[in-house]
Amino acid sequence: MDSSMSRKALFLIFFFIGLSCLAQDRYMVFFTDKSNSEYSTDNPEAFLSQRAILRRNRQQISIIEQDLPVNSSYINALKGLGIEVFYPTRWMNGVLVQMGSVEAELVEELSFVSSTELVAPNAPLSAGGSFKNEEPLPSNSNLASEQQAMLGIDLMHEYGIDGEGVLVGILDDGFKNYTQLEAFQHILNENRILYTYDFVSNRESVENNGTHGTRVFSIIGARQEIYSGVAPKATFILSVTEAPQEYRIEEYNWLFAAEKADSAGVDVINTSLGYKRGFTDPSMNYTDEQLDGQTTVITRAANIAASKGIVLVTSAGNSGSTVGAPADSPSVLAIGAVDWDEEIVSFSSRGTFTPNVFKPDVVAQGAGTLLVTAEGNIAGQNGTSFSSPLIAGLAAGLIQAYPGKTAEEIRNMIRLSGDRANIPDNVYGYGLPNFGRILENERASVGPSSVVYTAFPNPTTEEIQLRFDASHFGERVTVQLINSAGQLEETFDYVPFEGRNPLKISLEESGLYFIRVITPSKTASRKIIKY
Repeated sequence: MDSSMSRKALFLIFFFIGLSCLAQDRYMVFFTDKSNSEYSTDNPEAFLSQRAILRRNRQQISIIEQDLPVNSSYINALKGLGIEVFYPTRWMNGVLVQMGSVEAELVEELSFVSSTELVAPNAPLSAGGSFKNEEPLPSNSNLASEQQAMLGIDLMHEYGIDGEGVLVGILDDGFKNYTQLEAFQHILNENRILYTYDFVSNRESVENNGTHGTRVFSIIGARQEIYSGVAPKATFILSVTEAPQEYRIEEYNWLFAAEKADSAGVDVINTSLGYKRGFTDPSMNYTDEQLDGQTTVITRAANIAASKGIVLVTSAGNSGSTVGAPADSPSVLAIGAVDWDEEIVSFSSRGTFTPNVFKPDVVAQGAGTLLVTAEGNIAGQNGTSFSSPLIAGLAAGLIQAYPGKTAEEIRNMIRLSGDRANIPDNVYGYGLPNFGRILENERASVGPSSVVYTAFPNPTTEEIQLRFDASHFGERVTVQLINSAGQLEETFDYVPFEGRNPLKISLEESGLYFIRVITPSKTASRKIIKY
């Protein structure tokens, strides 16, 4: 800060203190640069978790200046002027503050401030309301199995893919009663909630009056006797970003939540929210031309999040017209809604002003989708809000099965497995994706191979490891362990995936063994020696 700036700050500080009691509005303050930062891209451990760094490294994503935290001296300067400071944003180089309009005009004159933006008048910090439109449980329902079978998730579960080791972020309105419900006790007992944060009320607890997030959470993570989610073994981040009234602040809340989740190393973010028109302040509404995949606040934030290697899944919207934001982003999987008969439902948003993309990207059941309510009941509900978490859970399963894939590859795997992948449109997108078709597509992409598996180390002193060729990922194979006398000592079925390759087999006694692997198309045997 130069000397003239310092003198001006000292002059204004007493004026600001006098006004602070009147400050009622929330603004974003954007800074000009990150000069003289105490952080460096050469030392990312200072501001990113190891998991976040590994996710970037795995996908060959560079850590750049955009990842650096906001310059703390700029934030401290605002605090020194008596301004209430809340959440910084690394990606957009700014901070959320509370101040009055007179203060905002003066802040804009500061040399390190590029602009300010009013995002919420009166800045309410209250909890969200409940979600409506509950339907009775269909009498012929098989609970969650049918809506999951549309996507091949029954096969995914049969193959032991359930989201284990994958970090899923849910950004929503609130998670009422989630700590009290049987459906989530397995997650709580195993400490698989990495953290929770309410960006609306500025507190750690997310158990407000909002029930929408609870229901979305159940579709992905619930597990109880009569209902199981798509990825019940995943680890979760729960964030509240949706406020009771519709102002631009909600988009920035999403930005803050996504950045925090990125720093924690999140793999998938589900957003069953969207923004278009209908803001409480009509001046904040977006025009059709602004829904172009790169203009709205939340879409810009989503594009940055995607560039960090995060799989973003969002509801297409329930307007029946063009999708909102961030569903308009080419880097986001926008999910439409079909009914039990796999037909598009009237409210499912369709079409986009973003060039060269189809929206929605894919569809899932969003009419009568079965979920767990905040009261612990199983109920059917309508909305792309509930088709989206089905796909988010599928994405979590794919990351578990194929941890070497990039976020972009995961998105394309889902799109290209749709039942309309050859004829996508702006009603169904690429259609209903399917886990089984994804496996077939992946095996076809690597082509046939004469190698089924390799065995190492051989000879061995303890165990033998079988590394399967990618052409057999997702195939059910039979593994037989045969001793030197030709007797079958052990046999079991196995489904190899990148995420659980190699298979380790313990050998009890020294001597000569044979391992035979029987695939749907061939049989391969290896001689193994244990010392």
